[in-house]
Amino acid sequence: MNWGKQILFSLIIILLAWFSLYSLLSPTGHTKSDSNIPPADINPWIIETIPSGGSIFSVLEKQGLPLKEIALLSFSFGDYIDVTTIQPGDTLKILLTEDKQHIDKLMFVQEPTLRHHFSVMGDSLAYTLEALPVTKQQRIIEGALQGTLDATLLTMGLSPRDKQNINNGLEGEINFQRDARNGDRFRVFVEERIFEGKTLPGKTIYYVEYSGERTGKHELFRYEDKEENSVLNGLYNLEGKSNSTSGVGYPLSTIHVVSKFGKRIDPFYGRWANHQGIDYRARGGTPVYAVANGSVTAAAYCGGWGNEIRIKHPSGLSSQYAHLSSISVHRGQTVKKGQIIGRVGSTGRSTGAHLHFGLISAKGFINPTNLKMVGAEKLSDAQMAVFKLQQSSIRSRMLNLNKPSQVASVKR
Repeated sequence: MNWGKQILFSLIIILLAWFSLYSLLSPTGHTKSDSNIPPADINPWIIETIPSGGSIFSVLEKQGLPLKEIALLSFSFGDYIDVTTIQPGDTLKILLTEDKQHIDKLMFVQEPTLRHHFSVMGDSLAYTLEALPVTKQQRIIEGALQGTLDATLLTMGLSPRDKQNINNGLEGEINFQRDARNGDRFRVFVEERIFEGKTLPGKTIYYVEYSGERTGKHELFRYEDKEENSVLNGLYNLEGKSNSTSGVGYPLSTIHVVSKFGKRIDPFYGRWANHQGIDYRARGGTPVYAVANGSVTAAAYCGGWGNEIRIKHPSGLSSQYAHLSSISVHRGQTVKKGQIIGRVGSTGRSTGAHLHFGLISAKGFINPTNLKMVGAEKLSDAQMAVFKLQQSSIRSRMLNLNKPSQVASVKR
């Protein structure tokens, strides 16, 4: 009996050992032991850099995707990002669907601090913005004119765009060719953004002062509207007058470019075509303004343009306003710069509410960015009340700063 128990016990031990060894060596056991190891990413992000002269359209086309899909998504992309801010070197990350035939997600990295996240939802995009924290630094840049103001400002670290804003602000105040002299003094109060110890491109210019024996003293202050992309934001003199009055007005009160002039993929036909104007983002019903004085030559429904207005200007150019929801002028009517002529809509061949603005010469459509566009020539009484408070705030901030941080001069 004892022998029988011992034999049975030995058999049980052998069976247990066999099952343990089998579980370790079998495929099922091996798979289970690796269950905590994440699988390799079979659908990685594609990383592209915007090349010089390139666009979102051209970068997405490289992936072999349907052109109509690229066109629709690129247009939606412009609803969230003003495409005029896209620069060579910006990064676009693309995640395709498993079959590699469509876009699943996009991430657009602007500067090093702004990351725009998109998820594809049919023909539209779901959007979130990730903005990394930056430090803002205010300082006064001071210099003496020894040659040209342009050269001096550039040498002192201001970008071509910054120095042009200053020049535009001063051009109506000072005749530089006649009155400017070496030794004239100027001060510029700016705000910069600092990220990881580096200054990011673009400065906000709050104050400009220029003084000389022949020019006298002139001051400009920044007016800021409650809307971040308002056309009113910029430099004005003490009386609220803009000196950039030699240009035409804007067709909308706030400016956000969805699609630029030139080559793009047509969202309706899904092929490359020349876009004959600029598309501005705007809600339906937003007022549309004449950009300059002129005579209305067309004010009616016009096929793919939808409700369209064309105005002939004394310069010989004509301006075009398309896809309007309503028209407030008639053919033959004389209009003035800044007059409401209609309202934004989505009539004709349109993917959604926006304003198509075109510029026409005797030879056909030309790039509207060739125009020098300006905001208000003079702030209204209500705006002046706000502007006076903003002037006081700017002066107070300047007084709280230390001595000027830069002194520079440039010889001819």
